[in-house]
Amino acid sequence: MMIIYVRKDIKDMLPTDMREYEAKIGYMTRSEKRELREWVANGNKVICNPWCIAGEDGRHLDFITASRTIEDMLLNPEDYGIGCETEPYKHDEVDELPF
Repeated sequence: MMIIYVRKDIKDMLPTDMREYEAKIGYMTRSEKRELREWVANGNKVICNPWCIAGEDGRHLDFITASRTIEDMLLNPEDYGIGCETEPYKHDEVDELPF
């Protein structure tokens, strides 16, 4: 079992709902836990994420789910329809604003 140490000043700032969230999420990597705790210590909620990623229902994903989604998108872009299927946009061909 890996023990994760958290700076005391951050740990003291963690609200109860975050501790409950960590228990519900289950296993988190060391970096996930550190990033989550810093996110909350900076006044953010665990039910939000800095990337504004929403689920199919339109609600923001929680921090860890969004973080894991971003990581999966980077590792498997084809699963998300990410990729350049058409000719890439060429910036020097346009002399005026598109709107």
